[in-house]
Amino acid sequence: MIKVLFYLFIIIQSSIYSINYVFAKTTFKGGIITSSKSLSTTKPKIRKDLIFDLKKFEESHLDKIITKKEAIRLERRIGIGAPVDRIKLHIGKTRRQAINDIVLNLNKYKDNILWPLWTKEAIPTSFMQSGIKAHRINCDDQSFLLSLKTTWLEKLVSSKTPQYERLAIFWLNHFSVNFNMYKQKHSFFTHLKIIRDNTNKNFLSLLKNILKDPAMIVYLNNEKSIAQNPNENLAREFFELFSLGEGNYTENDIKNFARHISGNSINHITEQYKLYRYKQSTETYTAFGKKYKNDEEFFKILTNHPSFGEYIALKFYQEYVDLKKPKPQDLSFLVSHFRKYDFQISEMLKGVLMLESFWSNKLSLVKSPLDLFYGTARTLNVSVNQSNDHYDLIQLMETTGQNLFNPPNIAGWPVGKEWLSGQKLSLRINSISNSFSNIFNKEKKIMKAKLFEDEDSEKYNSNLKVFFDKTSKEEFAVETILLGYIPNDFKTRRYADIKIYFYNVQFMGKKWKGIEIEFGTDKNNQKAWKQLNRFQFYDGYSYPNIINNWDRSYFSDYRATRGISSSFPTGPKMKRFYQQNNITKKLLYHLLLSMEHVLKKDKYYTKLQTNAAAKNFLKERIGEVKKILNNNSKKHSTKIFSYPANSYNLSQNDNGFKCGIEKYGLNYYEIHNSQSFDTHFNINKIHNNDVKLSEMLLPDLDLNIKNEDYINILSHEGYQLK
Repeated sequence: MIKVLFYLFIIIQSSIYSINYVFAKTTFKGGIITSSKSLSTTKPKIRKDLIFDLKKFEESHLDKIITKKEAIRLERRIGIGAPVDRIKLHIGKTRRQAINDIVLNLNKYKDNILWPLWTKEAIPTSFMQSGIKAHRINCDDQSFLLSLKTTWLEKLVSSKTPQYERLAIFWLNHFSVNFNMYKQKHSFFTHLKIIRDNTNKNFLSLLKNILKDPAMIVYLNNEKSIAQNPNENLAREFFELFSLGEGNYTENDIKNFARHISGNSINHITEQYKLYRYKQSTETYTAFGKKYKNDEEFFKILTNHPSFGEYIALKFYQEYVDLKKPKPQDLSFLVSHFRKYDFQISEMLKGVLMLESFWSNKLSLVKSPLDLFYGTARTLNVSVNQSNDHYDLIQLMETTGQNLFNPPNIAGWPVGKEWLSGQKLSLRINSISNSFSNIFNKEKKIMKAKLFEDEDSEKYNSNLKVFFDKTSKEEFAVETILLGYIPNDFKTRRYADIKIYFYNVQFMGKKWKGIEIEFGTDKNNQKAWKQLNRFQFYDGYSYPNIINNWDRSYFSDYRATRGISSSFPTGPKMKRFYQQNNITKKLLYHLLLSMEHVLKKDKYYTKLQTNAAAKNFLKERIGEVKKILNNNSKKHSTKIFSYPANSYNLSQNDNGFKCGIEKYGLNYYEIHNSQSFDTHFNINKIHNNDVKLSEMLLPDLDLNIKNEDYINILSHEGYQLK
């Protein structure tokens, strides 16, 4: 016990003094990032200390035969936990053979994670958030997030390539995004997919993808950046936390790069990446004293930076070897090895495993909550108390400080000392011992996971398909319409707007996933250029675009995108409306005409029911459109599939708009279920492989504890380390 406490003391103390350089102080979303401490140089200094002659690398230790204890330590460091069948793979091999097998399998692995159905078929609703909240529609973001968590963790538990899963968690932490700070489920799914698709590929490719990651773009406010007034959040973190580390760049490098990537934005309907050229400038930029015009030239300059590779090498070392800084020769070897193999991620891992310190360092790392609880569950192949689901494990992680997909800041999770500070150590020990207190219980049964559609959602979606199939070309058909912001003082306001969201639209043989538009009036504006009535539309707030001609558009400071405003359907400023093509003009007419149905269903749209001025304004505009269309068209019918109301408020003939778990069949209480956990721990599995439970869980402490006393094993302080 004294020996273990000594180890813990050393770990905590060394962590305090050795890892502070990693983290930046940030506040998101929309926050301001602190400037770096010292950014005075324009050209980086030559780093001879990072140059290593790879021919001189001492590798004789790699011919040593791996013992049982080394196999256990190897497995739980390269993966999550150390199941017996995985341990057996390494025993009797040389270190070199084991490393080659680990890297070979990592390179061969192609991710086959089965994402929930909604990631492929759902239409994002985040652009309607204000309308959803106003109508109190169940669009539970946390249920969607939970399905992603469970999917990721289920793959982690069942994986036969745990070195891939460890790396995926590493990159998830390195490119940290907090979902709860911005809540765009589809862009967050894209973020997770970018991470997993590039986990075992090339670091430069991963960096390039992150610059086009819609979740990172929104989280770091780059969607509101323009070259004339750039937001520096993404640029700063790209240098400081993603690629180079603090102090290896200048403020001017940040400002230039921020202008360069200002066009990297998103479409607010699809939540996918979109490049807006008009947000960028055409000037030549500089980085580290060298000029560049495009991404290709920038990344060539970046990779030639004398310090490039050092920051990642340090993080890999602290992830796999030791919390303390590596010896200079170990660091220079890792950097040189990384550069030699063109920044391949698998080679970075191989370089770390080749270090003698990887094999000699014992109990030099602290388990994260994921490592602690999921590592235990995976080692024993059983979830807490045989419930066979992820719920308890996820709750244990959150209780002890690790809410997966919601890291504390852009710097990600702690790497050591923070997990054991204050009362956290005792909480972790109590949680692990209490939660796995009946692993030999055989009574509970496995339930199958349910992440896909149920009968009700199938009915809703099939009826929706029939609805659109029966729609003629001339009819305007929409799944639902939501009202966003309507000012209470609509009658007296100088600029009064009604924000309206159209979800899933079909018209004139074309389809739109979403349209946001504002109908409004400037009638109380006393200036000569008042428009009386108008429509407003912003670039990126429909998919596909409905505006084809942006002549005389303006730039919105609030949305950082161009908008167009025109008198509509009549008024003194009609020119911009008539600049649009025929389909756009007809579509705009029908968008307004559809409001007639909304007015008739005002019991579902209480904002209009209670706002007489807004209601009358729409009636007047609808009347004007009808006069225009009666002269030019015989048909202008509108069909609406669903209305934004709870089922008990709907009339017999109306569908209620389904969103969130209701539409896509996610049962909140069944999402957690695991198909991989056994009902109990099979003690014969370790008996048959000549392994004791204390040996498997505490390999470096030589404790002779009986298998039946597994609570004492799990609650031992040394179990917090690896």
